[in-house]
Formats: sequence, C-alpha cells, structure tokens
Amino acid sequence: MESDNPEAIRMKKEIDTLKDSRSQLINQIRDKRRRLRYKENEQVTVSRSLELDKDKSEAERSKARKLRRIKERLEFRISTEAASLSSEKELIRKINEVDAQLNEALKYVRLERKSGLVKRDIDECKQSIFELNKEITAIDSKLDELYDKLRTVLGIHRNRESPEVRRKQQTTHQQEINLEDIAVITRK
Repeated sequence: MESDNPEAIRMKKEIDTLKDSRSQLINQIRDKRRRLRYKENEQVTVSRSLELDKDKSEAERSKARKLRRIKERLEFRISTEAASLSSEKELIRKINEVDAQLNEALKYVRLERKSGLVKRDIDECKQSIFELNKEITAIDSKLDELYDKLRTVLGIHRNRESPEVRRKQQTTHQQEINLEDIAVITRK
C-alpha cells in the first residue's frame, strides 16, 4: 500500500515498530518455552532419582551431620595440635576419607535442593510466558486499531463477513463431480 498521505505514512511506521516489537516478544516466548521444556525434563529426571533414594533421605542427613562434625574435629586437631609429619599425614588421609563419605551422603540433599530450584525455575518460566502473551495481546489490539484507522484514512472498505461464511460461499461455488457423471457404469 503506497500512499502519499502523511497520516498513512505515520501509521505505517507505527505499525512496523509494533510488528518488530511483537516479533521480538515471540522470539522471547520461543526461548522461554524451550527453557521450560528443558526444565520440565530435568524435573522428571530429578524426581525419579529422588524416588529411588526416598528411603535413604533421613538416614543420609543424619550421617552427613555426623560426618561434618568428625571432619570439623579433625581439621581443628590439624590446626591446633603440634604433631609430627606422619601423624599430620594420617589426619589428612582421614579427612579425605570423611570428605568422600560426606559427598556421598550429601547427594540426596543436593538432589532435594536441585528439585526445589528446578520447580522455581519452571514457575518463573510459566509466569514469564504468561506476561509475554499479555504483552503480545495488547500489541495485537493496538495493531487492529491502527489497521482500521489506516483503512479509513486510505478509504479501503473491509468486508466484515466471518471466515465461516466465506468458506461456505467458496464451497457452494465449487460443483461436486460424481464418478457416475464421468464414466459409464455397466451393471451385470
């Protein structure tokens, strides 16, 4: 639609800027949906792992608390006692063993924490998608108003028939052709 009307040119520029912002919002929604799918798959994986280790949860927590206390005592002994090199090496070996056991005991606690974080991320993604959809709806309504104003400025009259009415009219225009009309059928 080419026009020398300055009002129409201004409206066209405004429509173009709204379309650009709308396409940027759509790209953001695509990114958020991709992230949401990833997070939902991650949630399924984490929840399966949690269900497998469900019985261990409280036992592992108490074991982790005990191992932390042991590790703190050993580290305190290293920092405060004056000992020989061999005894310090032995304490360090014990600390490393306790560290390995502590890491094993903390796996379930870390999975629970990760599950909570993933749930929060999923909720944030859904909320963000909802907000972006509201913005797109607002832009769509502005675009509709601008297109209507542009049509009135340019003097274009729009046919207000619904899409269903147009489809019905198109189907009535097409004639149905039966195979009996085309071929001669002989009956025995």
